[in-house]
Amino acid sequence: MAHGQRRKSLSPDEKYQRAVSARRKFRAIVKLIIANLNWLQELEDEKLSDNVKKNIQVLTRKKGKKSILTLQDKTLLNKPADLRTDEEKTHLRRILGNLKCFRKYPSQVKDELPSVLYFNFFGPNRTILKQGYEPLNLYIILTGAVLVSQTYYDKLLKEKRTKDVLVMGAGNTFGEVALLHDIERTATVTTIEASEFLYIRRDDFNRVLKDTVASQWAEVQTDMSRFSYFKNWSDGEIMEACILARKKQYHPNQIILSSTGGQQDCVYFVTKGMCYLMEYMTIKTTYKDGLPFYRLMEDPVEGDNRPATAVYKEIKKLSKREESHFGLAEIRASLRPAISTSRPSLRPSFVMPQVQVHFVKVCTFRKLACFNIGESLKNRVIVASVETECLLFPRNFLIEKAMLTFRTVENFLRRYIPTTEKIFKNFLQEKKWIQYKQGLVNQILSQKKAVTHNNIHNVPYTIRLQEDLGEI
Repeated sequence: MAHGQRRKSLSPDEKYQRAVSARRKFRAIVKLIIANLNWLQELEDEKLSDNVKKNIQVLTRKKGKKSILTLQDKTLLNKPADLRTDEEKTHLRRILGNLKCFRKYPSQVKDELPSVLYFNFFGPNRTILKQGYEPLNLYIILTGAVLVSQTYYDKLLKEKRTKDVLVMGAGNTFGEVALLHDIERTATVTTIEASEFLYIRRDDFNRVLKDTVASQWAEVQTDMSRFSYFKNWSDGEIMEACILARKKQYHPNQIILSSTGGQQDCVYFVTKGMCYLMEYMTIKTTYKDGLPFYRLMEDPVEGDNRPATAVYKEIKKLSKREESHFGLAEIRASLRPAISTSRPSLRPSFVMPQVQVHFVKVCTFRKLACFNIGESLKNRVIVASVETECLLFPRNFLIEKAMLTFRTVENFLRRYIPTTEKIFKNFLQEKKWIQYKQGLVNQILSQKKAVTHNNIHNVPYTIRLQEDLGEI
C-alpha cells in the first residue's frame, strides 16, 4: 500500500525516468546474458545419455576451440572476489597457477591471483581497448585471437591513418603498458574471433602485479641492450619495442618455427640457449647397373602441408652432438656451416616407391643470433637444441624503425645459409664417399693373401674396452 501511494505521489517526469531506468536495466541484463551465452551453454559432459533433446544438442552443437577453464571455473571467476570462499580460492589457485601465462610469476603473486582475476567473453569484431582512452584493466587471452592496431598522423598525407601492428593469441597479455606508466592506451585491441579473457582491475594490478611486470620490462630492456641492433635507439623507441616484445621459452627438440607454425610475422632474437635449422628433402632413389642414383623432388605428391608431426618425431631421434660453448656476439660466428647428415628418416614417408624424406642439419643459431627476418623456410624448421629462450618482435616494426640494419642482416642470412641445391650437392658427395669407403673395404677383404701381424695384444687398451675385444 505504501509502495502504491509512493508511486501515486511521483510526478509524470519521475515516472518517466523510472520507466526509462527499468528498460535500460532490462536491456543491460539481456546484453549480459547474450554476451555470456556462448560459455554458459557449454556442456561439461558430452557423452550421450537417455535424454534425447540433450543428445541432439550434443551432436548438432557447433564445435569451437576447447576452453582451458571449465564451466565451474568460469562461474567462480565471475563471482565477486569478496564472496569467494577459501576453498574456492584454493581451487582457483591450483587451476590458474598451472596456466602457462602465469608460470613466470613468483609464488606470492600466484597466491593473490584467485582474489583479483575475473573472467570475460567477447564475440568477434569487439573492441576491447581503444587508443587514447583511460586504462582500466589488464587482459590475458585464454582462447581466441586479437588484432593490435595503432592510429597515427601521416605527415606526408596530412591525415590520420591506422596500421595493424600484430596478432596476439592464447597466452598473451595486453593492456599493461598504460597501467604500468599511467598513460592513455597506446593501441586499439579488437577480437578477431570469439575469445575468452581473464582480466585484472587497475587497483588490483597496482597492488599485486605492477612490481612483477615492471621487473619483466626491465629484463626485456636488458636483453635488448645485449644486441648491437638496438644501441642507437631512443628511449621512446625502446619503450615501444618493450610494448611489442614477447619472450618465449622452448624445450630441447621443440619446433620453434616452420613454414606453417610459430610466430611467422615476428623476428626471433636468441637470448639463451641454442637452436638449429633443419631441412627435410624428398629424394627419389633409382638403381642402374646396381648403382643408386638420387633425384631431389621439389614438388612431391605429399607436400608441405603435413610435415610438422613427422619432422618433430624424427628430430628427436637425430644425434645432438653440439658444442656446449656459446655466447659469440657476431652473427658470422653464430652460424655454423652446413652439416650434411644424409641420414634418411627413421620412419620415412613413402610418397611413391623408392622415395624417402631425408633430414639434414643446415646451421646453428647461438646466443645473440637472430632469424626469420625474411629468409625462406620452405621445407625447413628451426628446432631448439637445448633449453632456449627467444625475444620476439614484429618484423614490420623492426623494418620500420631500422630498415637498413635488418635488410643487411636479411641479406647476410640469405647469403650464408646454404640453399637446398647446395645441401643436396653435399648429400650426393657424402653418398659417393660412403660408396667409395665400402668398396675399398670390400676390396681389401677380398684379397686372398692378406698378411697382418696384429693380434689381440697389439690393439690399444682403450679400443679393446670400446670394442670388447677381450681382457688383458
